[in-house]
Amino acid sequence: MAREALHQQQAKDYYILLLITDGILTDMDQTIHMIIEASELPMSIIIVGVGNADFDDMERLDADDSLLSIGSRKAKRDIVQFVPFRDFKNVPPHKLASAVLEELPHQLSGFYNATIYLQFMNHLRKFACDLLYDLRVLLCGLSH
Repeated sequence: MAREALHQQQAKDYYILLLITDGILTDMDQTIHMIIEASELPMSIIIVGVGNADFDDMERLDADDSLLSIGSRKAKRDIVQFVPFRDFKNVPPHKLASAVLEELPHQLSGFYNATIYLQFMNHLRKFACDLLYDLRVLLCGLSH
């Protein structure tokens, strides 16, 4: 669905994938590749880790310090928010909700700002090409 939304003239829908996990990944490289591919789509991924597992892989996917990358491929933007549930067991529920949704406004605006910029640049490119064509026609007409 998110891929289909990307191909619309204007992406009107934005998707949020909520994953609840015990922290065990069977193929980290494939997961990173999929997140990098998804970073171009109108979507965010929120991961809530449950239990006492080692969540180092989830922290890596969150990529708060730098964009997720593998080999020569790099994410277009950060789309993952990871929250370990155990850190919120003894606090009011609104603190968990706040942490889960913390990065969503930035992720959402990051997608739409990039989309609007690309649409603007495409319109500008078309305008410039049309203008150059008209100018060429005009100059060729004057030289005859």
